[in-house]
Amino acid sequence: MSRGTEAELDRGSRRRLRTRAQLIDAARRLIAEQGGIDAVPIGEITEAADVAIGSFYNHFASREALFEAVLSDTLEAHGQRLDALSAEIADIAEFCSAGIRLTLRTVEADPIWGAFMVHAGIYIPEIKSILGQRLARTLLRGIESGRFTAGSEVTTLAVVAGGLLGAMRARLTEGLPDDADSLVAEQLLQLLGLPREEAAEIARRPLPESSEPPLRAEDSGAGGAPLRSRRAMA
Repeated sequence: MSRGTEAELDRGSRRRLRTRAQLIDAARRLIAEQGGIDAVPIGEITEAADVAIGSFYNHFASREALFEAVLSDTLEAHGQRLDALSAEIADIAEFCSAGIRLTLRTVEADPIWGAFMVHAGIYIPEIKSILGQRLARTLLRGIESGRFTAGSEVTTLAVVAGGLLGAMRARLTEGLPDDADSLVAEQLLQLLGLPREEAAEIARRPLPESSEPPLRAEDSGAGGAPLRSRRAMA
């Protein structure tokens, strides 16, 4: 194979990756804006992604397959940041606090991500199960270590998860104070049995620098400017 042919293949591969990423980002944005997956047709996704509708099926077999890719992409990055926190923070109460704060800061840094998680979480069981499993493991570790107290693990998980989801929604729609992430973490730690003073101190400890959420400029910059209207072939 000539170098020219190899270069052409590389360009084609990069173009396909870019088109796939455009479709995923557009679907995430539309789910966030329209409040759920059922209201987002393929044609609207390809229009927002600036991709010809005929190219959609070169990348995804169905709308459902695209949503699975959006879900995987959205959860994986956040899950990796939570895993990094777990490796850096030994105290389970501090880790729980840091995870709550990181999640809320991610909503603020990337409102499209936050709205997707809030809206899609209602419809897609995997969000509840994947994130719920992480939270359940954290709560169980805290209970087993004696850091947390809970009369019912299932009830405690539901209340903490519901409180976090409610705070995420409020961060998107209401004027919460700048330290809302610490306030929410403090209140949820108290719910888990920590004394008020200790909960307040833990919730205001500096987060590891590695945990800072990245700002998605393509999603949240420039006042949410619309995507290009010219369709690209891929």
